[in-house]
Amino acid sequence: MPDFLALDWEHGQVCGLDAEVTNSGVRVRKAFALKWPEGKSPWEDAPAAGGWLNEQFKSLGLIAKSVLVTVPREDAVVRMLEVPNVSDAELPNVVRFQAAAKSTRPLDSLLLDFLPLPRREGVAGREVLVATIGREVLDPLKLVLLRTGCELAGVSLTATAMAELIARLEKSDPPPPQSVELAIISHEHLVEITLLRDRALLLTHAARLPDDATTPERQQQAIVAEVNRSLVALKRQHPELSLSRTWLWGDPTSLHGLAGVLRKRFACDVNVEDPLVLPGLTFDGDGSVTSHALFTGPVGLLFGQTGRRAESLDFLHPRQPAVPRDLRRLYLTAGSAAAVLLIVGAFGWRWSSVSSLESETAEHNAEAKNLKKEIDDSAAMIKNANAIGKWTDQRVAWLDRLFELSEAMEGTDRRYLTKLIGQPGAAGVVGVVHGDGFAKERSDFDDLATTLSGHEGVTVAASKVEKGGNDGDYPWKFDLDVSWKPVKKKGSGIGEQGLGEKPPEARSKK
Repeated sequence: MPDFLALDWEHGQVCGLDAEVTNSGVRVRKAFALKWPEGKSPWEDAPAAGGWLNEQFKSLGLIAKSVLVTVPREDAVVRMLEVPNVSDAELPNVVRFQAAAKSTRPLDSLLLDFLPLPRREGVAGREVLVATIGREVLDPLKLVLLRTGCELAGVSLTATAMAELIARLEKSDPPPPQSVELAIISHEHLVEITLLRDRALLLTHAARLPDDATTPERQQQAIVAEVNRSLVALKRQHPELSLSRTWLWGDPTSLHGLAGVLRKRFACDVNVEDPLVLPGLTFDGDGSVTSHALFTGPVGLLFGQTGRRAESLDFLHPRQPAVPRDLRRLYLTAGSAAAVLLIVGAFGWRWSSVSSLESETAEHNAEAKNLKKEIDDSAAMIKNANAIGKWTDQRVAWLDRLFELSEAMEGTDRRYLTKLIGQPGAAGVVGVVHGDGFAKERSDFDDLATTLSGHEGVTVAASKVEKGGNDGDYPWKFDLDVSWKPVKKKGSGIGEQGLGEKPPEARSKK
């Protein structure tokens, strides 16, 4: 059975579990918590930290070499985005395009993954929860583990690992519909709060408690205040949801007071769970670790290896677009089959001509009948393949449309868009994009409309432009409605939809 080393990669310390994963559960051989020595943390001196950690691993007698890691919540940026209503196959590319437009950093300096959120009535597009971490977080981690002889197998956040545990615990007791669940991990002066619906993350953030939170009562008050802020933020986007259940992760003896306060304050069920004492987990460690709260993420990662029950983030292996089906193989197969049948028929006819005239006539008729049937079958297959290819060409290529719109925008110095919705067009129209935006001058919008209208097959509808936007540097607010009509194929081989230009990949190869 596979062995894994599951780590919680905190700034001040690293907590981990050396475990064996089976189809039925997890067996933990060793649990440990190591504080980084002064001057040897991964963020100060990664090679020195790797050498020190290698010595610690050897002294602990760890077996596993494949490593799963949860990074601190404060090292990640997590936000909800609404993107055009595209298929699951196109969703990864569209999410990266939208994330790049929203990010203040170049996307190639970040690691990105996302979670599709449950669809909601009244939302035209698709909602996703996008998470990013900087490469400056992952690079020291890789270097340190390299010095220990281990291999990094996955990088995630504690919130998604915890969602896996919750999905298993509530298998026989799911929450009511239109409800939200609250999960809290508290360790010393750091608290991580996560809100979920149908095993999907809606919001997650970490906060440090005030310096005066030195007593249990004051810590409880500070945690309740953070929960209130999270619920208020969620209500702005999901006013229909109500809190039904709370999960507290850590040592049960130290969480009973907080459980009572939350139960009284929010009138909801409160479950207190020890991540090292769960169904399906066998703990063979010596129990010398102090706080169990920081092991929530590693335990969730281990259970995820036995068969995932909740969506997860993995910055090493993010969601990828589906590879489109290549219909040319179907055409080649059908053509080859027809050619083979013709050759076999010709040889059969030649062989039958040597025999007697009577037998030749009978065999020739039989071969002709079989050939006609095979050719008719192949013709139907090719006709279906052509129909599929024609349908594929008529779909809206949203990435090409968004790329053309991005080129026309020429950056965000003079104008920018805050919202984009792509929809299939009516009769005679390939697709339509509706957007809201802001501009510095009225002429900036007019220039954009003129540029788009100058492309073949593009129509910019009359738009509402008025002064009074809420961005002081961009006082002009405008609505943008752009539609694309089919463009006839030209001798250069350009497709039927678009602005009459070659797609970006074709231009880059010149």
